[in-house]
Amino acid sequence: MGDPYEEIIDYAETAGVDMIVMGTHGRSGLDRFLLGSVTEKVVRTADAPVLTVRLSGDT
Repeated sequence: MGDPYEEIIDYAETAGVDMIVMGTHGRSGLDRFLLGSVTEKVVRTADAPVLTVRLSGDT
């Protein structure tokens, strides 16, 4: 329970992970602003490096 990005960061710190890997939806501009982005919040606030992977349009 809680904010997803905070839970991800808390888990990463507790588990001592070396890197966080997260997918993106490829949203940009206004869509990203209006919908928010868990990945973006993790990238901006995590102490561990974050690798983002853009999901293909086939999924």
